[in-house]
Amino acid sequence: MNNTQIPAIIYLKAMTILKKTLDLASYKFGKKSDEYKYYREQIFDIFYNELKKLFKQMEKAKLIVKCECDANIRKGYTSCKKCRGCGYRNAQK
Repeated sequence: MNNTQIPAIIYLKAMTILKKTLDLASYKFGKKSDEYKYYREQIFDIFYNELKKLFKQMEKAKLIVKCECDANIRKGYTSCKKCRGCGYRNAQK
């Protein structure tokens, strides 16, 4: 039985990319600058909105389903072993 949760892998990779992108911005602008705060807000919106769209498409295609833990990607990592905080798990067990 394969226990690899595709939504969790996508979510964790996206969060790594998000963090690295914000690290670069903080280096460029400084974390307390108005530019960084604006950039951060825009990057968060783009990442989370596109991730939600991707998961909705995958759910519509019946590849993934909502996780029983009711996690929400906008609220960050949770300790759920199935979804790792993204709120979705593979459709097939």
